[in-house]
Amino acid sequence: MARLGILCIQEESAGMNWQKKNFTISSEHERVDIDALYDMLRRSHWAKDRTREEVEQTVANSICFSLFDGEEQIGFARVLTDRVAYAVILDMIIRDDFRGQGLGKWLMRCIFEHPEISALRQVLWTTDADNFYKKLGFQEMSKIKFMARSWKISA
Repeated sequence: MARLGILCIQEESAGMNWQKKNFTISSEHERVDIDALYDMLRRSHWAKDRTREEVEQTVANSICFSLFDGEEQIGFARVLTDRVAYAVILDMIIRDDFRGQGLGKWLMRCIFEHPEISALRQVLWTTDADNFYKKLGFQEMSKIKFMARSWKISA
């Protein structure tokens, strides 16, 4: 099934896979490389304090999208959803040495077309990537306030 000019090579209850040259995006939980993901997230400003066990739990409780160069995981994003109204996109990350190739945009577009997410209100928050997300159709919601409880804000 062709989507976004990219071949969707597999669709089953266990997940979906998209192929583009030597890159693959998979929503199959069993393909997430926890060690590679933990390494990427601990280098981020938003998840640097997460333990490996917490990373495992976030994976277990989310729809996950892993980006691979061959068999090596080089990117990731996850979605929390009620599968009815909302999908919250979290932890979108591309390894530094693979940035600037359009892989983040492709990863997000695969999330947008996933059948459990495509019809839902998709939300996210960011501290420094708002221009990237605006190019993908996200907009700031002036009448909605983001509120948090028990949230540690780093200086």
